[in-house]
Amino acid sequence: MNAMGYLPLVQEKRQTSWLRIPFGKLAWITVSLPFFSFIFCVIWSVLFNFDKATFTHCKVDNYLPSISAAIGNFSPQRDVWRTAIGTHALPRLLVASKYYSYYRAVLYKWAHSLAAVACWLTVIENLALVGLTFVSSSDNYPAHEKLFIIFLISSELYMVLTCVLVSRTRSMPPDDLDRKSLKTKWRLLCINISFSLMAVYWFTRHNSYCEPGVYTLFALSEYVVVLTNMAFHMTAYWDFNGCILVVGSRGIHLR
Repeated sequence: MNAMGYLPLVQEKRQTSWLRIPFGKLAWITVSLPFFSFIFCVIWSVLFNFDKATFTHCKVDNYLPSISAAIGNFSPQRDVWRTAIGTHALPRLLVASKYYSYYRAVLYKWAHSLAAVACWLTVIENLALVGLTFVSSSDNYPAHEKLFIIFLISSELYMVLTCVLVSRTRSMPPDDLDRKSLKTKWRLLCINISFSLMAVYWFTRHNSYCEPGVYTLFALSEYVVVLTNMAFHMTAYWDFNGCILVVGSRGIHLR
């Protein structure tokens, strides 16, 4: 069953509600911010900063910018991306906390510690994303590179652990939306891992042989990795179907 059936979030006493947002809408908004800003940054970089955005030390022909170049090296792309990531960071942390409540409700008790690890992984992923956004590769490449590696590893581990937990440690039978969400998660995870490995291959090959167009294949692989990561987080739309985020006099609650 979905989260609406399990989350013990009904308040015993009435509270004054200042804001009520369907959680599905919140999920769409949260993921839409980085998605549309990412699309904007890539297109704008191709149209107006093509030569600089696709330049590498190899000085061979390339046709697409890397993500780091598209989001961090030029204006207005950098400002748009930073605004989107900064805005979406807090809702992401809220979603992570609610997922822990969800896992405690639907998983066996012995798996709760693993669920906590999964939630902390997505928090680390979110913080690393904020860090690499505000520390661009042109500002401080070593720091940007380390933050990107932390982002990539934590996001991969989070997706793997989430899929395993929901597949193997549920204490209650899933409904149709749960099955749809899990099936989508597994597909996105497989695509994400495949293109992550491809990105490493193309990046290594580019640096080793400086072949024209190879860096473009690396950039395309990067795009797929980022987009499948966004789509994976979007499955919260199904996991919390029917829930409402309530901001009121007693804090923030999910009903």
